[in-house]
Amino acid sequence: MWISFTQSGGFAGLVKRCRVDTAALEREERAQVEALVVAAGWTESWQRFSEGRDRFQYEITIERETTVHVVCDDSCVPPEARPLVAYLKEHATPP
Repeated sequence: MWISFTQSGGFAGLVKRCRVDTAALEREERAQVEALVVAAGWTESWQRFSEGRDRFQYEITIERETTVHVVCDDSCVPPEARPLVAYLKEHATPP
């Protein structure tokens, strides 16, 4: 599974990215990331934004049997997907 992540926006407008290949991860981390993806429950692509300024925006693409593409701001991330977004934010760096 491949996961592409881009975080942009916020007050400073910084961009951070990461691309995770779960096959390249150690077994425990791979299991953790795959569990986070399953827990997020994203089975189809969607896009949603709330009103307001200075919010982080996320673009997440999960490639496995099918591809799911999600674009949203931080207030639209469902609670069950927040751990996945937190993991990706932790691994993202400026381009």
